[in-house]
Amino acid sequence: MDLRLCVSQTPCDVPYQFKTTGIRVYSFEEALYHVYHYWKQSEDDFICEEFAAWVSESLGLSYLAARVAALRKTQDYHRRMISFLKLADFFDEGELETLQAELIRWEKRRDWEKLKERADYLMGRDEPEKAAVLYKRALQYDENPALYNNLGVACMKTASYEDAHRFMSRALELSPGDIQITMHLIEAAVYNKNFAEADRLLSEVKKKDAKNPDVPFLYGLMSFEAGEYAKSVAFFEEAIASRERPEPHYVYKLAEVYAKMRQYEKSLAALERISEADADFYVKQSELNAAAGNLPAAIKSVKAAIFKRNDSAALWTKLAAYHRMDYDLQTANAAIVRALSLDGENERAKLESARIKKGLGKTREYQSILNSVLRGFKKKYRELNA
Repeated sequence: MDLRLCVSQTPCDVPYQFKTTGIRVYSFEEALYHVYHYWKQSEDDFICEEFAAWVSESLGLSYLAARVAALRKTQDYHRRMISFLKLADFFDEGELETLQAELIRWEKRRDWEKLKERADYLMGRDEPEKAAVLYKRALQYDENPALYNNLGVACMKTASYEDAHRFMSRALELSPGDIQITMHLIEAAVYNKNFAEADRLLSEVKKKDAKNPDVPFLYGLMSFEAGEYAKSVAFFEEAIASRERPEPHYVYKLAEVYAKMRQYEKSLAALERISEADADFYVKQSELNAAAGNLPAAIKSVKAAIFKRNDSAALWTKLAAYHRMDYDLQTANAAIVRALSLDGENERAKLESARIKKGLGKTREYQSILNSVLRGFKKKYRELNA
C-alpha cells in the first residue's frame, strides 16, 4: 500500500470557507476533496483571489498558490478543474477520468442551466438571497419562465414582494396559462397588497380547476393579509380538509392566524394535525411559543429542530436569539458562535451576534460587527442590481 503525503506539513488554524456550500477546510487536501465532490458549487471558488491568498498565507504554500492563480488563464472549465485536482497527488487517474467525462457533459449545457442548478441548490439550503444573485446572472443568458419563476420565489422568501410580483408577472407572460406560475403570481400579488389582481386570477383558476386546494388556501392568505382573520380561518380549514393528509404549509398558516388573534393555545393545537414532526414543524412551534411569550418552550422546540438539522446556521441563530431574549447571554453567545462557524457570512447571524455583544457590554465588538454587516449589505445591493 502506497502512502500519500500531505503537501502541507504544518497544522493550519485558519480555514477557507467555500462560498456556496459554506463548508470550511483546513488543508489543501480537504480543498481538493471538496472541489471534487462539490464541483458544481465550487466553479468560482477554487480560482478566486481569496482562495489563492489562503493557500499562500495560511497554508504557507506560495508555489501552489501561484499555480492556482495561473489556472485562471485556462479557458476550458473541465481542463481548469482537472488541472486543479492534479496539483497534489490525491486522486487516481480513474477517478479523474470519470469526473472529466462528467465535466465535459456539463460544459456542453447552456450557461443559464448551470447557474440555475447552482441557484436551486442554494434555495434547497434556504439561502434565497444568494440564489437570487445567480438567477439574475442566468437571466443575462436566457429569459425563460423557469428562471423568472424561481427568482420570484426567492424574492418572496426574502419579503421582496414588489420584485417577486414583477418577476412572476414576467414568467406568466412567457408561459401563459401555467397554473403553478399563476399560483405563485397570486401569492406575490397578495403579499404586495394587489388584492384585486389576486381575486381576478383566482376566479380564473377556479373556473379551470375548482377542486384545486391552493384556491381556498390563497383566498385564506388574501383574507389574512387584509386583516379578516375569522374569514381566513374558514378558508384555511377548507384547504386543509381538501387533502387526505393535511398539507403542512396550510396548517402553518392556520396556526399563524390564531397567533395573530392571540389565541396561542389554538395556534399550537393546530400544529398537532401534522403527522410528521420534522425540523420545519419544530421551527414553527418555537416561533409560536416565542410569540406567546414562552421562551423556555421556544428554546426547547428550536433545540428539537437543531437535532434534526444540526448544520443550519439559521437554526443556531434562532436559538441564540431566544436565549438572548431570555437574558441568558453567555449561552446565546455560544449558540451564535456555532452559527457563525457554519456560515461566517450569514447576515442574520452577524446581526444577532452584534445584539449579544451589545448585551454583554462589548461595545467595540458590537460596532465592528455592525460595520461589517453594513459593508455586506452594500455589496449585496450592488450584486442584486448589477
